Amino acid sequence: MAVAPKRSHRQRQASTSSSAGQESDFSPLSSSPSSSSPTPPSKAVKKAKCTSAASWSKFSQIFDPPSTTPPRTAPLPARTHVSSYHRPLLLLASHESGISSLLSWFSRVCSKREMPWRSAFIDPSNFSSAEELREALETRAYQVWISEIMLQQTRVETVKSFWLSWMSKWPTIHSLASARAEEVVSAWRGLGYYSRATRIHTAAKKVVSDPDMNGLLPSHPADLEKNIPGVGPYTAGAISSIVFGQPVPILDGNVARVLSRQLGLYANPKSKVTTDLLWTAAHVLVKKAFQLRGGKGQTAGEWNQALMELGSTICTPQKPGCADCPIRASCRAYAEAEASVKSEKHEVALMDLEDLCSICKPLPFQEEACEEEEEKQRMAVKKMGQATLSFASSACYSAAASKAKAKPDEDTQRLQGTIEKHIRKFPMKLEKKRIRQEECLVCIIHRPGQQEEYLLEQRPATGLLASMWQFPCLTLSTTHAATTDEKKDVFPCTPLPNLIDTFIDSLLDAKTKGKREKKKVASITHTLSHLNLTMHVHKISLAPHADKIEINGNAEKKESKKRKQNQTDKDVRDTSKKNHFGSKLGDKASRKWASAEQVEAETMGTGMRNCWLALQTKQSSGLSNRAKSTAKKSKR
Repeated sequence: MAVAPKRSHRQRQASTSSSAGQESDFSPLSSSPSSSSPTPPSKAVKKAKCTSAASWSKFSQIFDPPSTTPPRTAPLPARTHVSSYHRPLLLLASHESGISSLLSWFSRVCSKREMPWRSAFIDPSNFSSAEELREALETRAYQVWISEIMLQQTRVETVKSFWLSWMSKWPTIHSLASARAEEVVSAWRGLGYYSRATRIHTAAKKVVSDPDMNGLLPSHPADLEKNIPGVGPYTAGAISSIVFGQPVPILDGNVARVLSRQLGLYANPKSKVTTDLLWTAAHVLVKKAFQLRGGKGQTAGEWNQALMELGSTICTPQKPGCADCPIRASCRAYAEAEASVKSEKHEVALMDLEDLCSICKPLPFQEEACEEEEEKQRMAVKKMGQATLSFASSACYSAAASKAKAKPDEDTQRLQGTIEKHIRKFPMKLEKKRIRQEECLVCIIHRPGQQEEYLLEQRPATGLLASMWQFPCLTLSTTHAATTDEKKDVFPCTPLPNLIDTFIDSLLDAKTKGKREKKKVASITHTLSHLNLTMHVHKISLAPHADKIEINGNAEKKESKKRKQNQTDKDVRDTSKKNHFGSKLGDKASRKWASAEQVEAETMGTGMRNCWLALQTKQSSGLSNRAKSTAKKSKR
């Protein structure tokens, strides 16, 4: 590595001024919002511009290079490079065609996956009245908003049917706002992360009731983030660009992966500087695309969706399809891998110490070297075996000729594999956090009578599976996710049969104790994003006279509004109750008796639904076995 000594401030200014005017460079802060936007920018635009200006200033070394010639491809394995190395090559005149290539590619493939929420851009010039335009924008914004929230942490194929069902049930934001909360959460069943449904419903009611919005989502990201519950920078950018044509960026996992490879950025993906850099890159690129297309309203949304589609279908984490990538020519990661494979050697440029990149981390080449050595040994053994087989074969000559013919293809595949191996390194992978483990007791308490009923309880209003119903659960043990050792919190230490009785006594009126029949149903494992859960499910059938049993510790029973609010506040403060799946002995909750039909219709999480299904399966199996036994006896 050749590193030049530090230059003085005056020398750096002289260098910059001497190269000024060489390129009429693109600045993301110079262009104003689209004049074709149907809704004028709100006051929050100034704040957004200030934020962009701050990011631009922070990364001025990257996005304001003094020379039109981009830095050369960083040689592996050292990858020594200057900060301006991460300036997107798509911003240069020599690579501008890549922007058109990506947009053209997206226009060809956008309908292949048949996403029902994708539709043509709403061009204001096609509407004769402001009322018609507003109504169209209101519906489109609502559709995109729901799809983007559903797609968070959920596969596209799963979302399709849920989105169609949702739109059939609530075709407008007004119909959603008038729906009952229970209906909304129930319609979300199967998508997970149920707090999303609650926030959507809350936001819909706010948008409809607000006199300024009156059913129409804001057009600018800053207003969306500020006024719409559950909307963050990504969702705000998607709605603003796709629906309203605003040239604003988005950044999800797919886009971050595409940009990390385009920029050759190997840095901690969780750090603020990395996130800010990627957002700034996304910002300048969408502005560039918008500018090249003459400020057409649909450009921003198409560009953002094209980046997402590229990351989802071609620039994938494990199997990047570089041969089909429309912007491969501007990809720094691909260029590095290709240069390494071709053993290209460039003259090492003299670099100023102050200009060296301080964001990227070293690549893990030691581990890779070991893997390559093992691969060489495996290939040597394979070749030896092939030679032995070839020698033993009567068709030695033909086998050798066939092998020689196949060698170019093998070499091509090996080189392509080497390229893909390097590209897979981007973005930088972090060591996954250990997922917390929890074991809990699930008691399906059955009350016999004319109408058989089961005891349900409602979870706290915030935290894990907020406000959903479940069978009473008691946490038995849990491990800490953040610790490296197997540190475990063990709650009750009573033997399980006695513990079940103790738990039920805490739930029901002690005066009505009677004979209880306890049966083990199953032990079920269920994985959440941050929790591996093992549920030990038991069915407890109460005595026949138990139809008048009252519920203990019911948060709804005989409490004034003030006491109920105090209980809610206590639940919010009690982090163990919010974050653990089960509860502790003596915890209060809203509880009720429900028939089997009501249990089926209740809003429950997938794990609890599996417990109920296990009980139904066991009961059906028991009935079937008894029927077979009766049939055998009758034959005798």
